[in-house]
Amino acid sequence: MSRTGDHGAVPPEFSEFFRAEYPRLVRTLAATGARVEEAKDVAQEAMLELAGIWPNCRRPYGWVRKVAWHKYLKIAERDRKRTNGEWQACLHPRVVQDCDDPDEREWVRQQLVELPPRQRAVMALYVDGYSTDEIAELLKTEVSTVRSHLRHARVALRRGLEGERGDGL
Repeated sequence: MSRTGDHGAVPPEFSEFFRAEYPRLVRTLAATGARVEEAKDVAQEAMLELAGIWPNCRRPYGWVRKVAWHKYLKIAERDRKRTNGEWQACLHPRVVQDCDDPDEREWVRQQLVELPPRQRAVMALYVDGYSTDEIAELLKTEVSTVRSHLRHARVALRRGLEGERGDGL
């Protein structure tokens, strides 16, 4: 019996899902700290696993994100252990896709990169449409901790924005 992921035909619904969600999943992973290449690899692996269970998966959006997130965390933990915590200093710059102006895109990227890693991860997931409950589940932390990270990230981003405005006046 051929499974979807084993050279068999891919259902049209899965193909549509893949085309729509793969780029979003890559952006989310990159915004939370993954290098773009890592994000693409992890997203592809998660999508391949989803293809194998597609007919039986009730919540493919959440399932694929959760699987991709856990795969990325394993990579990040391995890298962290390998380099004794120095891997964060080597993160590649993120590109914020939703900004029109290249200068604005760079400014937003810089503001996000300057956030502490947990605040950056929480903010990226929140901007991607996750609720605080879903973020808490993904990050294996309390909802109150997620809200605290969001609050601190907003304050830091607001200060950065106000500082920009103050310099330009």
